[in-house]
Amino acid sequence: MNLRESVGIALGAVRANKLRSFLTLLGTIIGVMSVIAVLSFVEGLNRFVSQKLLNAGANVFWVDPYGFVTSQEAWDKVKNNPRITLEDADALRLSVPHAALVVAQADARTTSRYRNKEVKGVNVRGRGPGYEQVEDLMLALGRQLTEDDDQRHRLVCVIGSEVAEELFQGLDPLGRRIRLGAETYEVVGVTEPKGKLFGQSQDRFAAIPIHTFQKFKSERASIQIGVKSLDQASMPVAQQECRNILRGRRHLRPGQPDNFGITTSENVMELYRNLTGGIFVVTIGVAAISLLVGGIVIMNIMLVSVTERTREIGVRKAMGARRRDILSQFLVESTTLSLSGGLIGIVGGVGLALLAGALSPLPTAVSGPAIFLGIGMSVGIGMFFGSYPAWRAARLDPIEALRYE
Repeated sequence: MNLRESVGIALGAVRANKLRSFLTLLGTIIGVMSVIAVLSFVEGLNRFVSQKLLNAGANVFWVDPYGFVTSQEAWDKVKNNPRITLEDADALRLSVPHAALVVAQADARTTSRYRNKEVKGVNVRGRGPGYEQVEDLMLALGRQLTEDDDQRHRLVCVIGSEVAEELFQGLDPLGRRIRLGAETYEVVGVTEPKGKLFGQSQDRFAAIPIHTFQKFKSERASIQIGVKSLDQASMPVAQQECRNILRGRRHLRPGQPDNFGITTSENVMELYRNLTGGIFVVTIGVAAISLLVGGIVIMNIMLVSVTERTREIGVRKAMGARRRDILSQFLVESTTLSLSGGLIGIVGGVGLALLAGALSPLPTAVSGPAIFLGIGMSVGIGMFFGSYPAWRAARLDPIEALRYE
């Protein structure tokens, strides 16, 4: 019996016992569907987070007093570090040859008001010239903040789309004056919507010149410095240049640890992978249980099939079929059954992921490796759990099999 005949027999058994076949394959269908859906969600989320975190380019890093802190022990070591100042930012801007941009940044929260409308929890961002390149902010209306705005301490702002929508509700925001805390600022620009990241809106902000921020919001607050290197290859060199300049300004001796921190997008991505890695493994483990149950059910059904077809096996052996022919026949049948369930599960998983992506803000992305993994798991389950029933069928004595009632 050739491969084509074995596959035909397996598919014929599926068609002849539709309900039993569906129940047999249900575990495999659910397991593969779960794996495909989970992988699609994870892949979509990875791409979304990577795009959001690296939207300014992979050659951006940040200098602040603390660096990337992920534990209480690390925080205890850096909590007393001196603040970063505008003078530090000016020194880096003038003395780091491998930096294309050096942008001072500071943040505060306040309420924004326009006439009788107000928006609470607005992130007021003090920003130096070039901030839009570091943060990848595209304009929908107006202009960005300029160096002249910063040097003259002007009371001007660029607002996020969410603030513009809530305050003005269809009115042209440009040239209108809004309150940000105690001061009144002229709106000179509105940014394109960026959506949410980790559930937090990226459009609920108002950017003002950094010198204006320090004058009116918090003169003694520490700032953060965003540095964009000339290209990806020069990023380590730019980081070392920044480190050397700040160590010199702080009179740190060789061997003394840095009393400031440098953070890259890769640090954030590494933390994200660590946080989501455990969740991903647990979810895949739960899906694997369904696959295990599906495999056991397939093995059970194949054992029943061997029993039901004992006389058929005896006739084939009596007509010259070898053990390996019987073995391969039942292996092909069990693999075909499992693969049929796997293909249904793949279609269901892809459909579930696309439906969730269309009806919710969850990002999804169906990748080729996930599809091939689903096919591989289906074939593997069929071969592994079908091997014992196939072995039993191959070892049947033809005389005893012919006598079986």
